[in-house]
Amino acid sequence: MAGAVPTRIAWAVDRLSIRPDETLLEIGCGRGVAAGLVCARLGEGRLVAIDRSDTAVAAARAANAAWIAAGRLEVIAADMTGDALRDRRFDAVFAINVNLFWTAPDAAVPAVRGLLKPGGRLLLVYETPGRARAEDLAARLPALLSAGGLTVAGVDLDPFGAPLLAAAATRGAA
Repeated sequence: MAGAVPTRIAWAVDRLSIRPDETLLEIGCGRGVAAGLVCARLGEGRLVAIDRSDTAVAAARAANAAWIAAGRLEVIAADMTGDALRDRRFDAVFAINVNLFWTAPDAAVPAVRGLLKPGGRLLLVYETPGRARAEDLAARLPALLSAGGLTVAGVDLDPFGAPLLAAAATRGAA
């Protein structure tokens, strides 16, 4: 993948603590920058990357053609509540700069919980338009995730000096 990797994306992928045999889901894959980083860490594992934009999906597929050919990556034009993911479960789900979790959490959080395997991990990373917005979301996020059936593992504000919010959560064993 050509070009510099944005710090927030590299940081998020590091924070995922990917195991080589995991199955992961990226919600809102955009042009596929994170997908390439994740696939480089997988052995027998696999990443499914989704985006609602056909243009983004085409760009992600083009940028990651080698990972697709190797069987480590599937890029789908879909949203997380559609039929494309109906019977799939993931060890980890992540989203970078996907505002659905902030604008429609009552639908998004239970939907993502349903995509996680028992014990599965969720990582949300969101570059906010300013510190005040980040603080507001950080204050509300634990309750939103808990109400959706997830256990909050932590919420970080400005993890590397940027107006960034990161939240980690897990699905219980049931």
